[in-house]
Amino acid sequence: MTSGLMKTLAAAALLVGLTAMPAAAQTFTLTAKLTGAGEATPTANGINTGAFGDATVVVNMSTRTITYTVNVFNLPSGVTASHIHVGAEGTPGPVVVNFTVPTTASNDFGYTGTVADTAFILRPDQGIRSADDMFQAILGNNSYVNVHSAVNPGGEIRGQLILKQ
Repeated sequence: MTSGLMKTLAAAALLVGLTAMPAAAQTFTLTAKLTGAGEATPTANGINTGAFGDATVVVNMSTRTITYTVNVFNLPSGVTASHIHVGAEGTPGPVVVNFTVPTTASNDFGYTGTVADTAFILRPDQGIRSADDMFQAILGNNSYVNVHSAVNPGGEIRGQLILKQ
């Protein structure tokens, strides 16, 4: 065989091999440190609480889902809600992704779950007109995790989601 034919066959084999490979999932991991000081309050001093925690959010663009893991420590009263809000650090914003929390859990606990993009709460007045807008806000570090409690129904601990490099 000629070298030109060999090169053509090798290129064809490479092309077949590449097209047979599964596409890599597009996943992005974000984290947040949750504190009372992170809460956006009218006095801008945050919430005076001993509670703290962390959150990890994995955005999977292939499945168009968000998977979350939230760990809370020293929460003095029962948890009432938790979600992702759209908004910059120190700025209150609307809820866009609800998390399922353990009913009335307090002290030290954690929870995980997955939310499909079809369950996102669209906020056109805030520029969130589609699930893609929400994915952009999350991946652009323009969202935060909030944990609400019976004592602080507006939010006990909060942390900005930051894309891990």
